[in-house]
Amino acid sequence: MRKIPAALLSLALTASLTAPLASAAGTGSTLPELDGHWSQSAFERWHAYGIVEGDSRGMRPDANMTVGEFAAILSRAMGYTETVENPYADLKGTEWYAPYILQLTAAGILQGDGTNCNAEEPMNRERATVLFARALGIRPTAQPDLSGFVDGKDAADWSAGYIDAMAKDGIIQGVGNQTLALGSSITRGSVVKILDSSVAEYAVEEGATIDQDVDGILLVAADDITVDGAAVSGNLLVAPKAGEANLTVKNARLERDLRVSTHGATLTVADSQVEGDVALSGDRASLTLGSGAQLARLAVDGAGSSVSVESGASVETLTARAAVKVDNQGAINKAEVQADDVVLDGKRPAHVEVADDVAPPQNSEGEEVTGSEDSQEPGQGGGGSGGGRRLRV
Repeated sequence: MRKIPAALLSLALTASLTAPLASAAGTGSTLPELDGHWSQSAFERWHAYGIVEGDSRGMRPDANMTVGEFAAILSRAMGYTETVENPYADLKGTEWYAPYILQLTAAGILQGDGTNCNAEEPMNRERATVLFARALGIRPTAQPDLSGFVDGKDAADWSAGYIDAMAKDGIIQGVGNQTLALGSSITRGSVVKILDSSVAEYAVEEGATIDQDVDGILLVAADDITVDGAAVSGNLLVAPKAGEANLTVKNARLERDLRVSTHGATLTVADSQVEGDVALSGDRASLTLGSGAQLARLAVDGAGSSVSVESGASVETLTARAAVKVDNQGAINKAEVQADDVVLDGKRPAHVEVADDVAPPQNSEGEEVTGSEDSQEPGQGGGGSGGGRRLRV
């Protein structure tokens, strides 16, 4: 699998939708207008993938990017399709960028200012950093420290954690002289650079196998992808663009999160270690943990999903935030039940915690399931699925 800098990703979406596209394919230099520009190689790679074609004015790497153009970048790259009812006073809904604004809003990435989305205003560096982090699954630092930047104190409370996380990962470095310039408009070239520094691999070829280490984020945007024997240092993201994705992870080590946001995804993990979170946010996802799979935390947010933990596989903490059916033949240490209609078949988790006002989990026979260790009294062995105490959180 060819390693693709994130930079190209950004451009896929910066191109204006209001002007006819002009192809530079077939020329000696794919983008001669960018000869010598620091962003040239990144733009050319995405152009080769047919994502970046520019408009009648060219690529314009030094031009400021609007919020609407930025929304188009992320939405196209990730393949968002779901929208919400328009909540913005300044969005008519007929603008070329309106679908992208509403798609990012539905995905929880774009939130506006409470009234407006300000789509035609220039995107600033602070907001761009936060939107990138949200789209790429980068979690904000709990206690951000931006003292290394001379203007770090200017970061708002809603942005500081994301900015700190992006800086610690080496994705952003500021504009020079240890300055973030958060209020300044961001150029197309700078957007490309941020993507180039974040997404190390963009898997867009159906049926591809990634068998070499990925130093950064691996973004899966195609069906039937296999990660075999590789270590991934950044998040592994299965984007909606992958459709009803089939992803197989074997003999691999994921040092960050594995996040699946596409509906109907089928995921298999075997003989692999996931050190971060595994998050299933798309509905009707199917996850099979084969022998040797070791997960620290598994969270299910998509309704109608199923999880199979085979013998020899383990999950430290399973959090069910939506109805899910779990067949556990391996080992689950703790199950956190935060939604109704959770089914726990097979071996009981060691501990079961049920949130207030939530129905306790049952097995397929309709029997309440408690933790195998929670149900033990001093001097007693494990009992059946009933009779144990239910923990409330």
